[in-house]
Amino acid sequence: MVIGYLIAEQVVGNTATEKVITPTKIPEVISLSVVNSSRFLIIGTKPEILEWLHTYSHIKLEVTLFNDENEAPHIHIPDVLIDLLPTFEKSGKSLIDYINPIHHPNPENAIVQLEFRPVNHKIDENVEPYFRVIVKRGSTFGEIIDEISAKWDSIDYPSIWDNVKHIIHDFINEFES
Repeated sequence: MVIGYLIAEQVVGNTATEKVITPTKIPEVISLSVVNSSRFLIIGTKPEILEWLHTYSHIKLEVTLFNDENEAPHIHIPDVLIDLLPTFEKSGKSLIDYINPIHHPNPENAIVQLEFRPVNHKIDENVEPYFRVIVKRGSTFGEIIDEISAKWDSIDYPSIWDNVKHIIHDFINEFES
């Protein structure tokens, strides 16, 4: 399981590299900056992530304009957006494993990414998560774990063929452009 802040490392050509920086100590507050577009990630399986959220239910989610506690009171600070996103796991599976119609992965064992970031409609409209939850800044994991768990339980995961059709559709649209 991986836990930490996603940091853009460097831009090479037109490609930015990113990596997750894990805090040396589990924080009491996860602070997310609007200006710096900070993101906090928990990457793992459903049971691992939910257990981590239960264990650290006291952790509070905060959003600041910059990385400063002395914010201007007249500026609107957004709430926290939580997206559950697919991630590409290093599992040793071949492409055939992913397109095989007999292969039905167990969603409980799939490695996914739970991402926390400030609400930003320009970014949010371009992201297609498995589910999305918006919570008030200042919420703790303990206050939101039931909503996250209920959303997670209601996911209708796409089939392998749905994923293949989606990739082909995107490819055709890109080719026609």
